[in-house]
Amino acid sequence: MTVRFRNLDFDTTRPMDEWPAEAIETVIDRGSLSDWRALANAIRQNPWGPAARTTETVVGWEEHYGVDALLANAIRRARENVTRRGREAYAAQIRSWRARSGMTLRQFAQAAGTSAPRLSDYEKAKVAPTTDVLGRLGHVAGVAAPQSAPQPQTIVRATPKLTPP
Repeated sequence: MTVRFRNLDFDTTRPMDEWPAEAIETVIDRGSLSDWRALANAIRQNPWGPAARTTETVVGWEEHYGVDALLANAIRRARENVTRRGREAYAAQIRSWRARSGMTLRQFAQAAGTSAPRLSDYEKAKVAPTTDVLGRLGHVAGVAAPQSAPQPQTIVRATPKLTPP
């Protein structure tokens, strides 16, 4: 970091998501290009994390000509990238399910209660399905519930046998 922090006592080697808001504000206000790059990298790593949220607040004040717009764009792009990657992951999964089912696009869509154009949009990652639709698509493909989802467990408690005195 090239910026000097006044009246702040924190470890600058820690990730920016652990920095106090005043430090992020100082980087935006008095930092250099390399400081802003480091902040943009932190935003790309965690687009909804503390550093991104603080940056979002500070640039919303519109007090830093040029820097505000650049960092706002960095936040927007980072969040769009996460969303796009999520849609692509869903798309790959849905294509896999349909291929495994042996059904045509139209047959698979009809069995899941959606339209063929909509299913095509899901498979091309243009949009992401809701969890309800994703569940229906998985059901049609014969896919079990996700392994990470906790399964309900029955707890059996032994009741002590009471004998009359």
